[in-house]
Amino acid sequence: MISFFSRHRKPIFIGTVSIFLAGVFVGLGAYMFTGNASGAVADIGGRKIPHQRFSAQVDRVLNSLRDSGTDIGEMVRRGVQQEVFREMVIEELMQMQAEKMDMGVSDFELAAEIQGTSAFRDGGVFNPRLYYQTIWNEFRMAPSEYEEWRRKARLASKYKQFLYTTIKVTPDELRSYYLSRKKDFKSFEKEKDALLQELYQEKFMQVANYHLRQLTIKIEIKNYLDQLERQQQGA
Repeated sequence: MISFFSRHRKPIFIGTVSIFLAGVFVGLGAYMFTGNASGAVADIGGRKIPHQRFSAQVDRVLNSLRDSGTDIGEMVRRGVQQEVFREMVIEELMQMQAEKMDMGVSDFELAAEIQGTSAFRDGGVFNPRLYYQTIWNEFRMAPSEYEEWRRKARLASKYKQFLYTTIKVTPDELRSYYLSRKKDFKSFEKEKDALLQELYQEKFMQVANYHLRQLTIKIEIKNYLDQLERQQQGA
């Protein structure tokens, strides 16, 4: 059983962390406050999220949905806005916590990510000109802005990884989790891989939600999104 846990920890980690921002922190809006700021959609403990970066990310998601054949109505657009907003706030909170723990992202890590991104490669080789064109077309960012953003994103990811390492699942826990859904152990060996992943994800969400609740008590989060929307509609 111990060897089984060791073999599966890495793929489970990758799969779980990849959905970390997709819906873990339900109810974040309860901690939002209406504010007033120029050119920002939110203020998290004094750190502002630029409206331009927010809009670029929303447009990317909407374009992806259109490409997949989704009909983009007002409800879908608002839903995407709220989801992107929440993700960006959470990322900022995680980055702040990572900094408090003296975590960092080296220039080498950042360069490796950028040079390894397929959208910036031509014939399998990193192309600086393609890099500049792509980040401007997709994000309306200069290289310095894009690299600062990616550094922050990697820093937030390191904090998520730290949270994940605090999670433990014992063989007895896995068996109990299985029995809470089944009457006997007939199919335990067949289903334990999927159940282990499910249990890790469930515990991870509990830990992540707890940490977020603590952060939103300590850090004031001001939401300017609705105000900006009203200003744009009235323009």
